[in-house]
Amino acid sequence: MAGMEIGIGLGQGPDGGRAAAAAARQAAEALPQADITLAFGSAFLDQEAVHKGLCAVVDPASLIGCSSFAEITPAGVTQGSVAVLRLKLPGARVTFADAAVGEAPARTGERLAQSLPPAAGEGMRLGLLATAVSTGYENDALRALERAQGRFPVFGGVGCGRYDLGMGHPDFWRRHQYLGARLDANGARLAVLDLPKEGPRPAFGFAHGWEPVGPQVKLTRCKGHRVYEIDGVPVMDFYRQMLGAGHSDDFFKLLIQRYGFALLLEGEYEGSSLLKLPVRVDFKEGAIELYPAEDLAGRRARLIYASRQGLIEGARQAALTCKGALEGQPPGMVLMVSCCTRKTILHSRVEHELAAVREVFGPGVPVFGFYSGGEIAPFLSRFEETIDAKRRFAGSFYHTTTVGLLAFGAKKGARPLAAPLAQASGAGPDPAQLSRLLSESEEVLDQAEVFLSNLSRKSYRDGELLRRQNDIIHHYTPHSVFSRICENVSNGVYEVVDAEFSGCFMFLDVKGFTSFSEKHPAAEVVKALNELFDPATRLIYENDGDVDKFIGDSIFAAFRDAESALRCGRRLLQLFARLKKEGGPFSVRIGAHLGRAVRANVGSPERREYTYIGDGVNLAQRLEANCTPGRMLISEALFKKACVPFDQVERKRVVVKGKRRPVVCYECQP
Repeated sequence: MAGMEIGIGLGQGPDGGRAAAAAARQAAEALPQADITLAFGSAFLDQEAVHKGLCAVVDPASLIGCSSFAEITPAGVTQGSVAVLRLKLPGARVTFADAAVGEAPARTGERLAQSLPPAAGEGMRLGLLATAVSTGYENDALRALERAQGRFPVFGGVGCGRYDLGMGHPDFWRRHQYLGARLDANGARLAVLDLPKEGPRPAFGFAHGWEPVGPQVKLTRCKGHRVYEIDGVPVMDFYRQMLGAGHSDDFFKLLIQRYGFALLLEGEYEGSSLLKLPVRVDFKEGAIELYPAEDLAGRRARLIYASRQGLIEGARQAALTCKGALEGQPPGMVLMVSCCTRKTILHSRVEHELAAVREVFGPGVPVFGFYSGGEIAPFLSRFEETIDAKRRFAGSFYHTTTVGLLAFGAKKGARPLAAPLAQASGAGPDPAQLSRLLSESEEVLDQAEVFLSNLSRKSYRDGELLRRQNDIIHHYTPHSVFSRICENVSNGVYEVVDAEFSGCFMFLDVKGFTSFSEKHPAAEVVKALNELFDPATRLIYENDGDVDKFIGDSIFAAFRDAESALRCGRRLLQLFARLKKEGGPFSVRIGAHLGRAVRANVGSPERREYTYIGDGVNLAQRLEANCTPGRMLISEALFKKACVPFDQVERKRVVVKGKRRPVVCYECQP
């Protein structure tokens, strides 16, 4: 077959219609007849005018494209321009399909598939896609397309709005797609290329270059793609370890520009990751939404940081992978889709990302593309890998903050452009002086980035160490005391003051344990005790109690209300009765009383406990000592306060130490 033919045009200026027409004419002069016209018009221009200018020059039936944050051509990276690529692939069949993009992305994929014929022959099938984004679950559209048409690689991107205005501005989300003769803000157009077997070979590259700044974490509380807790820490607190605690409205701007998450992959993809970018922050609910959207609960991830040098290196790695997948065929041209977030981070170094790609493919290979609102590319590189049903990451995926490349091999070479593209230039300050000043500024910024990156890593490590220490302290401290300390410290108070407590006190004692410990090794004794205390402690906390301390083979706990205490006591008796029935050697005695005590600091400045002191505590302990094994002895005050059913209740009068008169109490069995 004849070689691939291309024509590229670039139009600039504030008039979107004129810029689009100029770009289209330049591309059409280079290639009058084309199978596809791929166009990217700046989101900073009037999109209606851009689309009208394109359709006035080229056949709208061949047109596919979208609004962009910046445009990529052989002239470099430009903003506020229109870029047009005309492509002819002799021997290929090209089919277009359009669909609306709504709240059900899978439906978009189904509609695209319905408009496509089956694959032609034994050649290579490839899709070019320009689409809007709806819910973030755009991978559902790609999977639905696969189910209906079979697996083939799809490459492209999401139209971009005015990303520079921030997510609170309506123009941030306003993007447009060129669906042939129709301009649509919520549409998708897919161009399917059925390439002959001996035609230009497609190959793909995909990378990000974001750097990890912390150890593995687990996304512990999520609802779909909304993350609430990371390793049990509220997600806002987790991020503020890096960004500082004083951010409110500016918090998201810092967040989206520098920090995301990399989901860790396993098996044959060990060492690779998929990026998730924060796109919304809900301060009221304490949640952050991550795109691309999927169910994130329980996933392993690492926090990542974006430096300019890292992003440039990521583009280079994508290019190296892509070129290697051509398997010796010389590249004829490269399509490049990078994220608008990368453009913002790279700032004045955005040309360096393109330069890294060009260095790999060579200066004579044209590179064309745009900065998008999301990238669509295969995760794998060789065409055969992308269609292999046995591979977990075959097919294509919706990504963010990445760079995707599609190269066409050209056995017979590609037709060169009609004329070199040049950016407009005008009079201004001395270029040499500006270059020197820019170079000095870049060096300072690079040094600042290295410093911030290292500082982020250190802050994360310090925060991680503090979290681990807090976890350990939490295990060894009554939960109510730990919560009080954390609350006080966050308010700038570094002590816990004495306070009166009204509630229920409970003592639980394991009977038969002393004789057991005399006959068994220490390790067996500890194991047996923990096997009892573990379920007992969980029952206490499940019933809104708090374990104040473990005293040998006893537990001292406190409850805010009488009903919770009695409900817990009943379940504890049932637990030990079941264990006894199963052959366990132990029984239990429980004493409980409703009263008052002082929660006070006891000890010295060198070692303190914050514990309950008072007659209410003493009486609960005395009741436990007078209780029949397998039962619960409760005070009259507690019995009258709560209504929790027991199978057997016996009224008693017992003489306890410290009381002149017998105490009325009730002995209960579950």
